[in-house]
Amino acid sequence: MVGRFLLYLAVFTASYAVKAELYVFPAPSPEATSHTLNTEITLYEEQTLSAIEQKNIDLLIKDTYQTLDKSNATSALSEINQRYEGTLPAWLYSAIKRCEDWFNRTEGNISCRNGALYDYWAEYVQGKHDLSRREVRRLARVARIAEVNFNDDNNVAFASPIQWDLSEFTASLAVDRIAHYLTSINIRSYHISAQGLETHASNQGFSWQGTVAQEAVIQNGRATDAVSNPSTIAYIRPWQRPVLSTSKLASLEKGVLSHSDGWPSAKFQAISVADNAFEAMLLAHFSATKTAQQAMELVNANPSLALKLIDENGRVFTSNTYTARTSGKNKAEKNGHAISIDITLPLFDIADYRGPYVSVWISDEKNRLVKSLALRGTSERWLGELRTWWRRVGRKNEGLVDGFAGATKKNAPLHIEWDGLDDFGKSANSSSLILHVEVAREHGGRSYEKIPFTFDSLTSPITVTGMDEIASITLSLMN
Repeated sequence: MVGRFLLYLAVFTASYAVKAELYVFPAPSPEATSHTLNTEITLYEEQTLSAIEQKNIDLLIKDTYQTLDKSNATSALSEINQRYEGTLPAWLYSAIKRCEDWFNRTEGNISCRNGALYDYWAEYVQGKHDLSRREVRRLARVARIAEVNFNDDNNVAFASPIQWDLSEFTASLAVDRIAHYLTSINIRSYHISAQGLETHASNQGFSWQGTVAQEAVIQNGRATDAVSNPSTIAYIRPWQRPVLSTSKLASLEKGVLSHSDGWPSAKFQAISVADNAFEAMLLAHFSATKTAQQAMELVNANPSLALKLIDENGRVFTSNTYTARTSGKNKAEKNGHAISIDITLPLFDIADYRGPYVSVWISDEKNRLVKSLALRGTSERWLGELRTWWRRVGRKNEGLVDGFAGATKKNAPLHIEWDGLDDFGKSANSSSLILHVEVAREHGGRSYEKIPFTFDSLTSPITVTGMDEIASITLSLMN
C-alpha cells in the first residue's frame, strides 16, 4: 500500500511541482500491531510535523483502536456494553450519535448496534456452531428495535439487546481524529490514508483532480483560493473482502454484512464521498448491500454525499453529485453531454391505487442499450409487464434487476440527471440516441414512449405529452 501511495504521490508532485512530506503511523516495528499500520499522512506546501506532533498523532491512532477494542474488557466501548449505559469520550459519543442518525435515516439499514451479531459470526468462523440465517436475522432485529437515549454530558443509555460495535469504522474514525488534530495545529493541506480509506482535505479548500479506478482510489489535490469542506473517499470491493476478519481468522464468505438482516451481500463495489471519513464509510457499507436506486435516492437527497457504484459486470451507476465532487472540472460538462430528464405520472382517483412499475433507459438508433437510468419495481412478474423493456433489456441482463431496481412509489415524478456516459462509464458517442420510458401498473394500464434526440438538438428542451400512465416527459441540457 505504501508503494502504491508513493506512486500516486509521484504523479501529484510531477503534475504540480509541490513538495510533499510523507509520514507513516505508527512507525513500523516488531511491537506494532498489524491493525494499526498503514496510516499515512502527506503534507504539502512545505509543511512538516514536529517530533511532538508526530507522537501526538501516534497516540491518537492507538487511542482510537484501544477505545473501540471489544476484546479488551476495560475499553470504553466494552464498559458501556457491559453496563448498557455510560459516559463516553466526546469523539466516541459523537460517532455513536452520528451512526444513530444514519440508522434512522436508512430505516435500520446502517447500524453500529450489532455487536452481538458480529460476535455470532466470529464464533461461527471459529467453528463453535453452524451458521443459521434465522439466528442472524433475529440478532439484527432485536438490536434494531431496542431503544437508545442520549443524555447530557456525553452519556448514552440503551436496552440490553444492543452491543455497540464500530470495528468496521475504526480506521475512518482515526482518519477524522487526525484531520481534526491537523486543523488544530494549523496544517493547511494534507492527505490521509488508512486501511483502504483515501482522504483529501484542506482547511483552505481543494478541487478534486483525479479519477477513481476500479481497483484503487487515486486522488490528486491542489490548494485553491476557494474555501470548501474537507472531503473523504471510502472504497469497498465486497467480492474480495471476508465478511468477518481479525488478526487471527477470516470467514470464507465474502461481502459486506447487511446491518438490517445480518446476512452478507456483495451487490456493488462502492466508492463514496462525504465531508468526513466516518460518514463516507457508513455510506459505502450501505451502498454495497442495497440496490443502486436505493443508494442513489439516499445520496441525491443529501448534497454533501456522492457515490459511484460498479457491479460485477462492470456497469457503473453514479449519483448526480459524483463528477462534481471528484474532479476539478465536471466531466459531463467537459463533454457537453449532461442532460436532465423529468417524467411526471398521472394521479388516478382509485381507492386501491398501486404504484406503477417504471423503466427508463437510453439506446442507440439500433435499440442497443446505452444506459439504464431508472427501474421502479422489484417483482419479476410485474417487471415482465414492462414488455418493451423486458424484451430488449431485462431478460438479457438478469443481474440488473437485483442490483438496480427500486421500490414502486405511487405516482412520484422522476428527475434523472445523466452525465452522458454509458453503462460502463464511457462516453455515449452515438450521434443519434433514443430515450425510452415505459410504465405499467397492477390493475391498470401500460404506456410506452420513445423520444429520439441528439445532444445538439437539446439546445431547447424537448417536451412530450404522454398518454394513460405517462403524463409528460421533458429532456433538457444541464447548465
